[in-house]
Amino acid sequence: MVHKLKLSGHKGAVTCLSHSNSSFHGAQRKKRKSTQNKHPSCLLSGSEDGTSRLWDLRSGTRASLCILSPNREEVTSVGFHPNSRDFNASLDLMGHGQYPFTVFTSTTQGVYAYDLRQATSPIIVEPDNNLSDLVSEEINQMAFATAGVNAYLVVADDDGYARVVALDNFGENRSQGNFKSSDNCKALRHDTTSPNTLVTSVAFRPRSKTLDLAVAGTNCAVSLWDVNRHRRPLSSFSIQRDKEEGANQVCNPPVVHSLSWSPSGRLLAAGLGDGSASIMALEGRKLVESCRLRGGHDSSVSGVLFPQFGGTHSSHVAAEDRLVVTAGTDGTIMLWDIGSRTAGSAAVDPNTMFQDSKVEGEVLDTEGGEPMDEELEQPSVKSSPESKLLFGMNLEEGEKPNWIISSDSCEPVLPNSLFCATTSNDITVFTLPRL
Repeated sequence: MVHKLKLSGHKGAVTCLSHSNSSFHGAQRKKRKSTQNKHPSCLLSGSEDGTSRLWDLRSGTRASLCILSPNREEVTSVGFHPNSRDFNASLDLMGHGQYPFTVFTSTTQGVYAYDLRQATSPIIVEPDNNLSDLVSEEINQMAFATAGVNAYLVVADDDGYARVVALDNFGENRSQGNFKSSDNCKALRHDTTSPNTLVTSVAFRPRSKTLDLAVAGTNCAVSLWDVNRHRRPLSSFSIQRDKEEGANQVCNPPVVHSLSWSPSGRLLAAGLGDGSASIMALEGRKLVESCRLRGGHDSSVSGVLFPQFGGTHSSHVAAEDRLVVTAGTDGTIMLWDIGSRTAGSAAVDPNTMFQDSKVEGEVLDTEGGEPMDEELEQPSVKSSPESKLLFGMNLEEGEKPNWIISSDSCEPVLPNSLFCATTSNDITVFTLPRL
């Protein structure tokens, strides 16, 4: 049985999400597993109502902090500073001013940073720093990475650029109010052939020796960059229309709406406007499509994700490379096994993760919601016949997903959960049963 939970508090549609586990990377993530009881499990959300909210998942279903955007602008993306992992675990993390995070929010007009350790009220009005000199047009997404001791922020902009800024001196300068992001900004032009291409999604590659970044846009292409050599991309992959699919694919081009790297950094998933998802592998520094996940959604895939659910089964770097989640604007969330041929033999078989994994191609019942027992069409998958749809879950009638993230297997609160921001005012949480 999948457990379903609603987080309510926003007064407008929830547009974006981030989980505090995103502030842990590599060896730090392994270290966190040994101290998971001290780690504050928090969720950050943004909304059309002009607020961002921090949810301490240990304290129930009410938000702990509310951040008011300047001029109450719609929030388009949120994130935790990647060095928020360096917190004092002995602190009592409950209560105002005790959350060891710096968080970022982007709006239609700017990028703002808030040091939650300085919060003295449950309602935060003034940002600690304004990074709006990064912004040219509306920001679609932010992403963060660490490389050595340095941290980086990238913003995906409607003007066709992905802008990367180093945050190395951010901690020193933010208290003085003089951190100027444009001083060390690198602008990556995704599509040099068309001025009308929007950058829709960005994702830093994990476990990379260089600072690699995937950039996608409305030109149905994904470009791979070494940020330190930003004059031109390392490679670019154009996603072709799927000739094997039906009317939805004919009407909707494969515009890339979402990107997600596998935890090993070997695979890149892209959610497409034609209702499918492309799984790409790296061959050297070139992206090559390994398989296409089809037949699960009747409309565009707005979110795609490699959830980190396999960490309790294996410590191998590629252990969590085989399970993929897609969220479609048809109101369904699908879990896929992309198979060992694509993910590699070291990847954990998703069929060993879930109590209900014996049910294939069905929408599972969810506790706390209406029973869902409709049959799903089994997908056909290009280049990888062993890839298959495991099961799916429905959102409430009329809801469409805006953003999807996951907690991992070692979270002390709501482990193995999918958090979905939808066109409603609520956040839907699906917690999956483990074997």
